[in-house]
Order: sequence, then structure tokens, then C-alpha cells
Amino acid sequence: MITQFTEVLIDNLASDSVWTFFSSCLSTKMIVTCSGLTKQVSHLLLSSLASSPLLAEKVKDKQQAKLLSSLVKFCLSDTTLEARNLVLASPPSPSLLLDQFKNIWGQEAFSGGRVVGRGKFSLLYGSKDTSEEDVERWVQTCWLLEVTEKLVGQQKGKEEDWLLLARPMFVLLRKVADMEVEEGTYKLSLLLSVLLQLLSFVPDSKLRQLETGQLDPELLVHCIRTSPSPDTRQTALQVLARCAVSNPDFILQNSITIFTFMGSHLLKVDSKHSFQVACQALEVIVPAIKTACQAPGKAHQLQATCLGVLTTFVDASLDIPAHRLTEFLVRLINCLGDSEHLWIAALLLVRKDKAGGERRVVELFSQLEVERGLEALLRLLVNTRSDGPHLRKMFGVRLERREEEAVEKPDEWDVLRLRALQVVTQVLSATSFKRRVGQVVEEDEVGQMLNLLIEAAILTIQEYGTISVPMPAKLKKNLVNQSERVLEYSLSLLPPSLFLQLTSSLLSSTTPSVRQRALEVVSSKLAPPSPLPIPSLSPLVSPLITLALTEDQPHTQQLALLAVRQLAKLLPDPQQLLQAAEAFSCSFLSQLNNPKVLGAAVLSCGDILTCLGPLAVGRVPGLVAWLCTRLEKEEESNEWTEKEVAVVHNSFLYCLQRLVEAFVGFLHPLLPRLVALSCKLTGSSPSTIGRSKMLLTCLATTIPPHTTLSLSTQLLESVWSEASSVPAFVNFVADNCRRLERGQLSSVSKQVVDLFTRALGYRSRPTTDTETVDQVEDSIISAFLSIALRLSLEDFIPVYQRLISLHLVGTDAQLTTMFNLTNKVGSKLKSLFSFGVESCLLAVTNVLKDERPAGLVSACLNSLTTVLTYNKVEVITLVQYEQLVTTMLSTWLLSSTSLSSSLVQLATSTPDDTNWKYLHYQLLLVLRDSRASVRLMVLSVLTKCVTDRTDTYLPVLPDAVPFLQEILEDDDQTVEAACRDFIQQLPMMLE
Repeated sequence: MITQFTEVLIDNLASDSVWTFFSSCLSTKMIVTCSGLTKQVSHLLLSSLASSPLLAEKVKDKQQAKLLSSLVKFCLSDTTLEARNLVLASPPSPSLLLDQFKNIWGQEAFSGGRVVGRGKFSLLYGSKDTSEEDVERWVQTCWLLEVTEKLVGQQKGKEEDWLLLARPMFVLLRKVADMEVEEGTYKLSLLLSVLLQLLSFVPDSKLRQLETGQLDPELLVHCIRTSPSPDTRQTALQVLARCAVSNPDFILQNSITIFTFMGSHLLKVDSKHSFQVACQALEVIVPAIKTACQAPGKAHQLQATCLGVLTTFVDASLDIPAHRLTEFLVRLINCLGDSEHLWIAALLLVRKDKAGGERRVVELFSQLEVERGLEALLRLLVNTRSDGPHLRKMFGVRLERREEEAVEKPDEWDVLRLRALQVVTQVLSATSFKRRVGQVVEEDEVGQMLNLLIEAAILTIQEYGTISVPMPAKLKKNLVNQSERVLEYSLSLLPPSLFLQLTSSLLSSTTPSVRQRALEVVSSKLAPPSPLPIPSLSPLVSPLITLALTEDQPHTQQLALLAVRQLAKLLPDPQQLLQAAEAFSCSFLSQLNNPKVLGAAVLSCGDILTCLGPLAVGRVPGLVAWLCTRLEKEEESNEWTEKEVAVVHNSFLYCLQRLVEAFVGFLHPLLPRLVALSCKLTGSSPSTIGRSKMLLTCLATTIPPHTTLSLSTQLLESVWSEASSVPAFVNFVADNCRRLERGQLSSVSKQVVDLFTRALGYRSRPTTDTETVDQVEDSIISAFLSIALRLSLEDFIPVYQRLISLHLVGTDAQLTTMFNLTNKVGSKLKSLFSFGVESCLLAVTNVLKDERPAGLVSACLNSLTTVLTYNKVEVITLVQYEQLVTTMLSTWLLSSTSLSSSLVQLATSTPDDTNWKYLHYQLLLVLRDSRASVRLMVLSVLTKCVTDRTDTYLPVLPDAVPFLQEILEDDDQTVEAACRDFIQQLPMMLE
């Protein structure tokens, strides 16, 4: 019947018989099978009616009310979805729903003119005791609320007066708000959801016309405060936001409470949904506050309320997730009005978060339009420059300044001023903000705002520079410094054209700090790669030169001089630098007493003259002579520190290097002076040694070698007096001659030999410092060989022999030099030195015939050791060999420390058995020397000889046995022990 006669049932639902059938079916628990599915009869009936398209058309208001009432009662025994779907299929009007709520709670339950208070009936406003009837009413109410929620969602776009249900919902909400948490949580959530659906469905215009008593925002605030569920609190906040449209005055009075909840609870949870709820509420509540403040007599509340809102969220900023804070603040400031509140928000943030506040402000400004950000920075500068009670109150600072403590302990407002300047500096220097400014900097509004910002920065510098209120000196200095940095960063943001226009006027400012900061920006803009248009740079020349000549602040003058130097490297037309070349003369340099300024001036002069090229030829010799004079006389102020003197001297040397590189052909008369000065500074001054070596290298690569050799005698005499200068000079000559090809070097070999013959006479000069003499001589020999060894061996041999012949017959000093030279040559040529072996051996024999100084003996024996390391003794006769051995084993020579290695090397390099046997026997004879140290030395030599010759030592072993027997009974225990070790190791050494 149900499935076949559904339409008939719908058509006759008003008849008593059909209604009785309908009621009986609802109340029965009978189970039937339909289409293979087992269902209760009540469920089948409800689903069949709901699926019929005739239901909405046939069932009218009276039948709808009757049907809805029956289903409300039915939900007590069965809460099946089919009943709700049947209501949705034939949606009742809001008035019918209201009647059902009245049927549940009493006809007078919702008829009062107010929401707040007890009302007429205790069903809603009675005690908290829940009877069984009360439980049934709430079951029916919840079912009806679920249906209402679905109905409102379906009715969007239709004209229905859903506000009829607003007051009943609030009445029910008050009842639920008093329930225990476990009992009322679902009811509270359901009621708030229905309210949100209702108020969202109603347009704002109708909400504004609603009577105040119809809504209860205070109850919503209570729910927000007390509900433990985050979702419930969020829904209540959304409902409250809709109520703000109707009752903005209440929102105005309770704004701090509402926003405190949002900041401390809603935004604290890192949830996308919570964040969206907070933003939506913000976009409704803040305009409502503004609307309330537009009423007569309330305009003064707007600023206080907005400030309170800002303060509330800033106080909670440390708890809000960092990745959501910036976006939320952007939305908040957009709602409040960015031009009035962005600068306040920035200052509140840095006051609240002393560690990360500046970073948060930079992120905030990076999300806003550039023009708005610049305006906020401008307001921040202007507003914090003044000091008034309203400002102090705004930021929670003590209203009265305690002047008696101000000198030692800074006033809070002054500290906040400094923080404001630091914020502006951080934002202006942030890469993200600078990039965004660069994208729109050509727009008129942005350019105008930058101009205003620069003017404000200059006024701020002047204000803090002359401020009269007492404060610690360090704080005042920091205020001025930060103001100057603001100016500097503001200038750096200007587009090139506007920057060049403003710079000329700023460079001539009467405020020293303005000139300085302008110069710093100019220097940064001129640094390569320069963003400024090169053809437009010429107007900067004259202001910079004027400033360099007239500035009384040393640091600013230094910056001006260095800026001219940078400009010189960029200008395409060198003619524009003539003014600078004329201004920075030697007389101008002589007047400079500050070391940093003098250094900068000299650097600038060098680069300016270099850039001028041929136009500067007439000025170069005079400047070079002046620099040499200052370096030679060392006429620096006694007040300068060692570091400052080093800075000045290094600047001089760099300038000289630049001028030599560009104008060496015009400096011929000054070349000896330059070389001598460079050698002197290279050897004597550690602070300038690096730059001096570079200048000397520059001279070596630019002066023609024939010029150097022609001046070498004169130059050697000029550096001869200082030992530290000689190595630098001979290395300079070596570097200079290294440029010559082998054929060219052969043609000047005579001059080279003459020069180094003179130089090698350094040991003959009167001196007591043998170590210094050895070092200087070693450097001379090394420099000579770096030139001479570039010759072919055939060309080198006569050069070497000539030098040896000049020293072979001479004083002990000359002989020492000769052997040191031989030692170096032998170590370089190794086996190729065979041409010099014979002369070396004969020279050793002749020199050591008589007792000589220890230095000469050491040089002689060391050279012999080196030569025999790579060559054999095959070029002398037996007689000469015996003379050499006899000489080396002279009694006076046996105590020499260098003898042992020479004897070992002589034995090793003696291939002839006759010579070897003679040497061996002579060594054995020395074992009878009275000195224990000599006997030990011979034993060590024999040990090395046996190790080297192994089994070839056996033929001479019988000669050694008697001598070893004697040593085994030596009076000196050390010698005896050494002999025993030698005998014990002898079998292993002979293997």
C-alpha cells in the first residue's frame, strides 16, 4: 500500500482515515521487506513520501504544521534520517518552525520583548534541575535545530524572514549556557551553528534594522569565555561578528575582551581554520567599531579603541605562530587604516619583542604596498621626534620625565625613539624592501615620499643634534647616528636621476652629518658596478672637490677625496679631472695633518693623474719628488700612531706605483731615488714591506735593464750602508735582468759580473754581526745565480771562473765568499759542476795548509762536501790527493764540526783503491790523537765508510784491527763504548 499508493496518500493526507493510517505506521515497529531491503514500516513510509515530487506541491501550511508536529513527536522514539529528509522535501516556513519551538517549550516562552532575564516561564529560565520531561524537550529541540540548520542552508536566495527564529535561538542559547559541560556541549554547538546560518543568510541591511533586544551579543561573549571547545568558541565569534552589524555599540564597549580572546586563544592555535575564522571576524568587527564611533559624541573613542585592538594583538604576538602573524597583522592594519596605524603597530612590535621585533616589522612592511610603507616610516620619524603626553600614553610610557635621573638612566621615551630609528633603518636596508622600492621608484608618488623621508631624516638629525633634554651622552650619540643612517639609506633608494639632483645640495649642507651621510651614499653609488648613468656624473666633480678642499671634519674630507678618486675612474672624459689635478697640488698635500685624510688625498692624486694620462705629464715629477722626500725624511707628526704612519706610507707607495706604471718614461732623473727608497723600505719597515715589494717589482718590470745596469754602481753605493737594503736591491736587479733573453744576457754579462763582484765584497766591510753578513751574502749569491744560470754552460763557466779568480788570492773574507759561492753553484749544477772540481780541491788544500778562522774553515769544508756529493775525485794526482788528506787531517783542523761530513764525502767519492787505502790508514792514525772527541769523530767516519763500501772494506780491515784493539782499551769510556759498538756492528755493515 505504501509504495503503490504514495501519491494517493499525499493527496488525501488531510482526511482522518489517511492521517490515522499515517500515525499508525509511525508508531508501529513492524518490519517489512521492500526491494530486497528489510525496513521498519515507519521508515518505508517516510522515505516514500519524501521521494515523491508531489509532496511540496500538495502539502500546504496546515498539513505541513500537522506533519511537522507529528515528526517532532516521532523523534522521541526514532531519530531516523528519513523524518528529517521528509521535512526537507517539503520545507516549512520560519513561522511554522517557531510554532514548533513554542509547542515544545510553551506558547509564551519566546514572546517577551527581551532575551536577557528570566522571562515568564520556568521551562527556560527555571532551575538547573533536569527532569525527564526536560530531557524529552531537548531531544525534540535538537532534532528541530538540525532540521532548521539544513533548511537555512537550502533556502539561500529565497525571501524568507528567518530573523523570526533569532530571538528563540538566543533564548535557548541562554538555557544551554547554564548547563554542565558534558550535557550542553552538543546543544551549544548546534545552536551556534544555526545562529551563524541564520545571521549569515540575512543581509546586512536587515540586521541594521533589527531591534537591539532581538540579539544577545553579551551571551555570545559569555560563550566565548567559558566554552572549552575551540570550534565552539570560533563559531560564537563568527556569530558575534554578525551581531556587530546590528549592535556596533556593544562591540565597541567589549572590543578588548573579544580581541583578547582572539589573540590569546584563537590565533595561538596553529590551525588554518582558526586563522580564517579570526580574519573573517576581524573584517566584520573592526568596521562595526568604526561605524559605532561615527555616532555623535563617540568620535574620540575610535583612536583609543583601535589602539587598544592593536595593543591587544601585539601583546599576544609572541604566542601567535610566526608564519601567520605577518599575514594577520596585514589584515588587521588594513581594517584599522594603514596610514594611521602601521607606524604605531611597528613601534609596538619592537617594544614588545626586543629580540625579534625588528625582523617582524621588516616582514610586515615587505607585505604592504611600498608607498604605504614609506608613509608609515615617515610618520614614525615625525611623530617620535616630538615628546608629548598623548604619545607617551599611547605606548605605555611614564608621562613625566625624571630629569634628576636622566643623565644616568635614560628615559623610556628616549629609548623608544632610538628603537623607532632602528626600525626605520632596518626596513630601509632590508633586501626585500629595497627590491620592491626599486620596482616602483620611478613613480611620482614614491619619489615624492622618498623626498619627504629625506627631509624628515635631515630634520631629525638637526633635532637630536641640538636636543636640550637631559639624557646619557651615549644615547644622544646613538640617536644622531641612527638618524644619519636613516638619511643614508633613504638616499640609497633614490632613482639615479633624482639622486644626482639632490646630492649637490646635500653636499653643500650646513649640517656636517648630512654632508657625511650624503658622501657615504655617493661612495656606495660610485662603487663598481655603478647604477648611476656615467654620462651624467660630471656635475658631481665640482661639489666633491669643493668639499674635499673646505671640509673641516676629517672623516668627511676623507670620504670626499675618495669619492673624487672613484669618480675619476668612471668619467669618460679626462678633461673633467683637470680641476681636481690643479686643486690637489703638493702645497695642498703639505697642509694636511690628519693621516687618514693625507692618505686618501695621495691615493686620489695618483689615480687622478693616471686617468688624465698625457694631460698630467707636467705634474707627475713634482708629485713623485714630494712623495720621495716625505718617505726619505719620515717627517711625520709625533702625534700619529705607528698604524697611522703605516697607512700614510702605504698610500704614498701605492701612489708611486701607479705613477711609475703610467709615467716611467718621464721619471728617469728620479729612478735611482725611487729604487733606493724602495729597497730601504723593503728591508727596514715591516708595516710597509708588502707595498714596498710591489713598488720594487713594478720598477723591475718597467725600467729597461740597460738603464738599471748603468745605474747599478750608484744604486749599490746608496743602499750599501743598510744591510737590510742590499738583498732587496740585488733581487731587484735579478728581477730586472730576468726580462732579457739569453743572447741579450750574454752581452751584458761583464756589467753583471762587475756589479756582483762589488756586491760580493760586502763581507769585507767592517762589521761585527757575522749572521747578518752571511744572510746578505747568501741573498747576493742567490740573486747572481738567478741571472747567471740562465746562460748556457759554456757562457757560464768563464763568468764563474772570473769571479773565483778575483777572490782566490785575497783576504779571509774574500776566501769565505769564494767558498760560499762555490757551495751554491755546486748545489745548483750538481754533476754539471765537474769543471770546477779540481779548482775546488786545490783551493781547499791551499787554504787549509795554515790555520784559518772558523768561518772560513766552515765555508771551505761545506763547499767541499757539496761538490763531492755529486762528483768523484778523479781529476787530481795521487800526490795532490795525499796533500789534500794530509791537510784535512791537520791537528788544528781535527776539532772542526764540519770536518766529519767532508771526510765521509771524500771517502765516498774516492773510486781509486790506492787513494782510499791512504785515506783509510791516515784516519786510523788519527785514532791515536790525545783528544777523545777527535777519536770519536774518526770512529763515526769509519762507521759511515764501512756502511757505504760494505764488502769492499774487507781488504783494508786488517789494517784497522791493531788500532781497534788499542781503542778497546781506551782511557775514555765513551770512546771504548763507541769502539765496541763499531766492532759489534761490523759484520752487519759488511754484508
